[in-house]
Amino acid sequence: MDTNRIKRFATEARNILKAGIAAKITTLGFDKNGNVAEENKPQLMQGGSLWNEQLQTEGFYYQWMSLYNRIQQKGINEVYEEAAYTWFNRLCAIRILQKNNLCSPVLAYANAARTPVIVDEARQGHIPQMKEELRQRLVELLDDDTKVTEQFAILITAWCHDNPIINQCFGSIADYTELLLPNNILAEGGFVDMLNHTEFITDEDFQSPELIGWLYQFYISERKDEVFAKKGKFEADEIPAATQIFTPNWIVKYMVQNTVGRIYLDNNPYETQLQKKWQYLVEPSEKPNDKNLLKYNELEDLKVADLACGSGHILNECFDLLYDLYIAEGYGRGEAVENIFRHNLTGIDLDTRAKQLSQFALLLKACQKDAGFADAHCLPNVLTMPKPWNKETQGPIQDMLHIYFQGEATNQQKEEIMDCFNLMQDADSLGSIMKFDISESARLLILQTTDYWYSQEIVPEEVRAQMPAFKLILALTEKYHALVMNPPYMGSGNMNGVLSKYVKDNYKDGKADLATVFVEMMGQRTSANGGYAFIIPPSWMFLSTFEGLRKKIIENQSIESLLHLSRGVFGADFGASSAVIKNTSNANASGTYFRLVERTFQEFEQSHLRMLFEQTLANHDFKYNFKEYTKDVTELSYSEDGNRIYYPNVEQKNFEKIPGSPIGYWVSKTILDSYVLGYSMDVVAQPKQGSTLGDNNRFLRLWYEICTNNDKWV
Repeated sequence: MDTNRIKRFATEARNILKAGIAAKITTLGFDKNGNVAEENKPQLMQGGSLWNEQLQTEGFYYQWMSLYNRIQQKGINEVYEEAAYTWFNRLCAIRILQKNNLCSPVLAYANAARTPVIVDEARQGHIPQMKEELRQRLVELLDDDTKVTEQFAILITAWCHDNPIINQCFGSIADYTELLLPNNILAEGGFVDMLNHTEFITDEDFQSPELIGWLYQFYISERKDEVFAKKGKFEADEIPAATQIFTPNWIVKYMVQNTVGRIYLDNNPYETQLQKKWQYLVEPSEKPNDKNLLKYNELEDLKVADLACGSGHILNECFDLLYDLYIAEGYGRGEAVENIFRHNLTGIDLDTRAKQLSQFALLLKACQKDAGFADAHCLPNVLTMPKPWNKETQGPIQDMLHIYFQGEATNQQKEEIMDCFNLMQDADSLGSIMKFDISESARLLILQTTDYWYSQEIVPEEVRAQMPAFKLILALTEKYHALVMNPPYMGSGNMNGVLSKYVKDNYKDGKADLATVFVEMMGQRTSANGGYAFIIPPSWMFLSTFEGLRKKIIENQSIESLLHLSRGVFGADFGASSAVIKNTSNANASGTYFRLVERTFQEFEQSHLRMLFEQTLANHDFKYNFKEYTKDVTELSYSEDGNRIYYPNVEQKNFEKIPGSPIGYWVSKTILDSYVLGYSMDVVAQPKQGSTLGDNNRFLRLWYEICTNNDKWV
């Protein structure tokens, strides 16, 4: 997959859609600030409405007023961003479904005039299911061939509502969004034209469930740049754009195979076929001890999660591995998928859009295994943050709890649950790091009651509205056998007040960065003897800021393997580290480390880092001369004078011998002994400052302060 070409498509599409929607808002009477002159507002009349001296339908009046109210509430910029993304994700998703033979080619052109198939078929009398009022409006429009954009807007909106996958994953389209379909959406060079004739996305790309995630990351890349350019604290609605980044697939495979895969192999030691398939599996430094093994009864019991899942890249890899496990154990394809969705796999993200894309990608993957999932009868368990409880509009929360639990909750249980809802008032800033302090009895009550409501065909609306909140409480109080994550990166200086206070109060060892907060949280959410894996910047391995976090891991858990990576994994980054950690305390723990870095700021193509890792897995004695590296190399050859990469059997307790407990896996025994047996410098001599200028401001000059024409100072 050529991500550079996909990035160009996504950014061009975003700009075309935003410009078209901004122009459409103007034609609807709004100025650039979202204000409307009184004479530009539609007037409701019997049987219709009057706007711009033209007779419109009654439905137009209500759509326009809905748009007006939304702009007053959110601001015009937010509304056209929202509308642009709605059309972007829906139309991209439809095209992906079409390329996977999961729907008819509704976006394809029926003729040289660029009339979409869905419009052409409607003109022939084949109209999709829709409300009678919409049908009547459409029939009137179909009499005028110049109204093709308006016809398309009604038809594609109705089609999205009617298609199970699109509707279940993305939800209903707001009524006013139909009004904001750009006038040039079907024009040459417009968005639909781009989708139908793109040279940037290949047919092979369209088959990949990862495509929708890459499109989203690149779609929001400009927004991400805008957020970072403003400096300062990130507001809650800016956190998703600022913190989302796509993990290279080989690193995802490494993390998943060495957590979920390793747990399976520990329970099935004679399995060989799957083990051959997992090319990034790292052999353990020591043989597993029975008392430290995570045991499970059935595959359905295995709990796997990504609690900051973004658009679902890691979830997709987890799905693939779990699916292979089920097939290897004799399950049918449909049964395997249903078990994964219902029992094994959980995803959470505070970005609703990312959650939607995760569901879509996983459902697409399910359909590729079994087309019977095209009716979306079984959905992936991917959650986002619920809407905060509003006492003014929803009334006392106690009333809702009484209805939800049908009077079965005790006063103590209600108090605990109300505390959870109070915390969720800040869910859009805190996301998955929220800690719900509930008793086992309260959790069991929530679990049983929520399962009951999901089994019912008729559910009261006040209950249905709160079911996602209770599912989130359950997900964030679960103990997972395997957690695999690329957590969000955000320094404490960018955290807003709510987030900053919460991490200081609840994650003292990881509080300096959101990524390390998540690492601390992962250790708490992983079951005993379970495993978790992450990829974050390598600062946690060395800086004094994270000494407490390192010590907690060294003393209470076991680092099974770690990739220490050069810059280049995520472009011009500051390097990365990906670790697999077992939630087992072991005084004699040892791990395997891969030093895929020489100098701190040397930058590698991430594909070359993958090649280095693969060659080292194949030959543990592989060495590489990092000094000879250039980005235009086509192969990475062994060099006798090169650097060692593979470090097996590194004793974890040795890290504590060095002050600050850095993860110094490459440090020799001689150096370690100098810390244990040697003396500190101040025992031998008192270090002092040597020669000094005495007055740097007077005597010290930077290069640009020196005159090139004579010996005088500037």
